[in-house]
Amino acid sequence: MSLLLAIPFTASTFIFSCAPNTKRAKNEKTFTFETLPESISLQGKKIYYPELKMPYTLFTNNELLIVGESRRTYDEFPPIHLIHSQKMDYLGAKGVIGFGPGELSDVAGMDAGSNENTFWVYSAMEKRFSEFSLEDTASLSSNQIKQEGDFFMAMAMKFSSDSTVMCRMVNDPFRFVEFSLDGQRIKNYGKWKDILVRKDFTNYMMADLHLGYFQGNQRNQTYAYASAYRDRLEILDKKSEQIYLVDGPYNFIPEFTAATSGGKSNGVIVDINEPMAYAAVEVSDDYIYGLYCGRTFREVREGSEYATEIYVFDLQGTIICELKLDTSIRALAVNEQAGKLYGITTDEDPGIAVFDLPSFD
Repeated sequence: MSLLLAIPFTASTFIFSCAPNTKRAKNEKTFTFETLPESISLQGKKIYYPELKMPYTLFTNNELLIVGESRRTYDEFPPIHLIHSQKMDYLGAKGVIGFGPGELSDVAGMDAGSNENTFWVYSAMEKRFSEFSLEDTASLSSNQIKQEGDFFMAMAMKFSSDSTVMCRMVNDPFRFVEFSLDGQRIKNYGKWKDILVRKDFTNYMMADLHLGYFQGNQRNQTYAYASAYRDRLEILDKKSEQIYLVDGPYNFIPEFTAATSGGKSNGVIVDINEPMAYAAVEVSDDYIYGLYCGRTFREVREGSEYATEIYVFDLQGTIICELKLDTSIRALAVNEQAGKLYGITTDEDPGIAVFDLPSFD
């Protein structure tokens, strides 16, 4: 689920330039360009589909590649597309844009859930989960769940069982929170106060600075959050309740502005000249893949390249290798059984880039 949001200026601002936190968190790991064990170059094949208008996110579900459109796509076009992940044939579309029963306001994220015959879509604008069947051609969702109560403050989530989801919160003392689908808080993991950038930072400011992308794997109960502004990856092993912090390759906190209103800090704005960090993350059965940008907003705006490096980690955050792509992509999906890696190209007519996945044994 991609959650990189624009943060507006408020009444007054103060600029900070931070060195890395000298307090070493438990299970913290680092890597640099110089310490990368291996770098592997991959050549991609782009496949263009006229049905895709402004593709934004994707994931694999068995033999399917499921693609979600940007919320900027015109409402008359379907927001979800199904593609065979090996033959790469276009199979059909799902979803209707709207706020009525069975409709979607947007496709902010997608998840396989626990039923192999369905998949779920999260709509951030209306705070609602929608389940879609893979056994019919119906466009509308067959089952929808609305976020309510404390659960309403979750901004990114992945299924942790057939009845629970692991979440990142907009404003909460904890970095990962598990909820039942009826909105009950089940368990908390990791406190922001244990890894503060500054002593005066609030929970909201810490979540803001580390805003990014969230993925999880129900089978191995591993969940990863990759920051878009800071080169930090947080990995939750739900079984052991351990959280691994992985910093790299730059290992610094970007310059940022703390925006204030009425004497209280309300948010964080990262300087536009700072390089962006992660652009997507994927959690497979054995590895974690972090798509890395490393370019400033200006460089991305003025060029066609967005992200061409993927850092591969084991499930405890140890760096395995770097994958260097010959095609710039946004979003990321991996099918290890088929030996394929997929991304959405960032050129003028975006399509799906397919790469052969190397072996890491």
